[in-house]
Amino acid sequence: MKTCENRPMNKKIDKLLDDLIRKLEEEKELLITTVKDSKQVEKLNMVIEEKRQILSDLSKFSAKDFKGFEEKLNQIKNLSQINLTLAAGNAQFIEEIFSTIFDEPQKYDQSGTVKQPQKGFFNKKI
Repeated sequence: MKTCENRPMNKKIDKLLDDLIRKLEEEKELLITTVKDSKQVEKLNMVIEEKRQILSDLSKFSAKDFKGFEEKLNQIKNLSQINLTLAAGNAQFIEEIFSTIFDEPQKYDQSGTVKQPQKGFFNKKI
């Protein structure tokens, strides 16, 4: 009798997990293309918001409700890790571009080490 009661809940969890996997895959593709096409940022933001809503819906279930979905949960974990790595790589790439464009060139002393710029109150532009 208990399996019949849980069946609609299992279907709902299954559908939410499938939706989350699709959103994570979409997010991965957008993280890759966003670097070369800034128009993709809005799509990425929408996907992140949709993913957040799915996670909110999933949070309403207890941990025991996810028994039997271990394979999907592992897939979600792997995709999330890939997306986190891609996002961190994108952030580092952008940071490097900005530092190349906007930072002062590094100056070396006679021993070959990088001189630290002297920044103080009197060195700042007003």
